[in-house]
Amino acid sequence: MNFLKVIFFLLLPANFLAQQLIKGVIVERDSATLMPFVYIINKSNGNGTMSDNDGRFTLLSKSDDTLICSYVGYAKLYVPVKSLKSNEKGLVKLIMGQQMVNLNTVTVTTFKIKPYERDYMQKIIDESKIRKLDYLGSPITALYMQYSKEGRQIRKLAKIFEDLFDQEQVAKKLTPEILARLTGDENIDFEAFRRYCYYISNYFIINHEGAELYSKVMDCYKTFKAERRTR
Repeated sequence: MNFLKVIFFLLLPANFLAQQLIKGVIVERDSATLMPFVYIINKSNGNGTMSDNDGRFTLLSKSDDTLICSYVGYAKLYVPVKSLKSNEKGLVKLIMGQQMVNLNTVTVTTFKIKPYERDYMQKIIDESKIRKLDYLGSPITALYMQYSKEGRQIRKLAKIFEDLFDQEQVAKKLTPEILARLTGDENIDFEAFRRYCYYISNYFIINHEGAELYSKVMDCYKTFKAERRTR
């Protein structure tokens, strides 16, 4: 039996043997708030996973890999695997912070999704849609996808990725930098503007171009600015 085990390990690829299973938990900057459904990917090979309801994840990686953690509204986190330190429970803790934008100090660039990230994201979205189609042919599959932990995670992750794709399209047309240049108001609160002009939604921005879009933005800016002056 021991001889067979030796043969088995000798036949394994060298890169497989060099991999290690990373077990971790993702939290917000306060180190207390757990973050479920965070997208975690190996920069070197594009393999990825997602944190569960308790913010935990497992992922095979090599010591020279870099993990990329991504979540809507948070700054991307890049962590070299060799820098990870496990606690007494064998878990590594990854801390993510919300993305802050300051036009006075930061050059705002177009939101970008790397090709290997896009492939993985599209795969999850497609899988969630295929599972939905299975509902008609299999009531058991429908119940599993509705109530199982895996089914819920796939649906939520697919929704996150669809939102990221929408953000990518929106960022080509309306960003804090574009809004500041358009209005001439470098101190405009972009998030407050988006909340006030709620009808200029992501859907509206994605489906409108040029003057049709920006005239709507300017019309709303005038009322937004006037109302804030009266406060």
